[in-house]
Amino acid sequence: MNMPYRRAGRFASSLLAPLLLCLTLPLLGGCASNTAQSGAGSSVPGTGSAQADKNAQVRLELAEGYYQRGQAEVALAEVGKALAQAPNYVPAYTMQALIQMSLGDNTQAEQSFHKALSIAPNNADALHNYGWFLCIHKRYAESFTMFRRALRAPGYRYPERTDLAYGVCQYRDGDLVGAEKTLRAGFALDAANPALSTNLALVLYRQNKLKDALFYISRVNAGQYANAQTLWLGILIARQLGDTLTASNWTTQLEQRFPDSREAIAAQQGHFDDPSILPH
Repeated sequence: MNMPYRRAGRFASSLLAPLLLCLTLPLLGGCASNTAQSGAGSSVPGTGSAQADKNAQVRLELAEGYYQRGQAEVALAEVGKALAQAPNYVPAYTMQALIQMSLGDNTQAEQSFHKALSIAPNNADALHNYGWFLCIHKRYAESFTMFRRALRAPGYRYPERTDLAYGVCQYRDGDLVGAEKTLRAGFALDAANPALSTNLALVLYRQNKLKDALFYISRVNAGQYANAQTLWLGILIARQLGDTLTASNWTTQLEQRFPDSREAIAAQQGHFDDPSILPH
């Protein structure tokens, strides 16, 4: 189920990741948040100098641009400059952690998260992203605590993003009932989010709640976010329901639009029971 929406596409890895990622969003899935944007216009502890915080925010936006161009080390240097100007600027520590994660510096990343939360224990963005960090390292109980704290944070504007990451991590931990409940809560807040619909469809499919699963995956496959993974999931659901027309239509789309995908190849070979394609 691969991570945060609200320009969360930046600094976000995809959950369906293959499939259960937060769809096809870059970096840490759709499930990690864009700290450069979240710092702008948000209430976060700073240095006490509005100008210093503003300058630091500019540095973070530069860092994000460098990161998106694959220049992670340069991005990290820009974050360092931001912190030199505003040593208590929480979004800088969170972005620093996300870049360090992408570089495989997990010890440093966790230290950066701890620093952010030592300054602002109720900062929802830091809590959310640290929760995702813990989740991808299979520290599920700790990650759930961070997600719940983020959801309780006063004035948190993006609970649906945390519901998505939280639900994905519950799925990874084997809690299908909990994952369904959490993802439904996120869907109720943001029904247009394709990552929520896709991940919810997968969770329902795993519980054999096929009619509900078909409803949610149909929303995705009818729109611009359909991809090989969502079409494959839809095909499996439709086939199990005996809906041969829908399964055939999605199979045709899969083979025509994504002919080189492993899903299309599996469909052409009739390997609809291949367990390696969907995440477990």
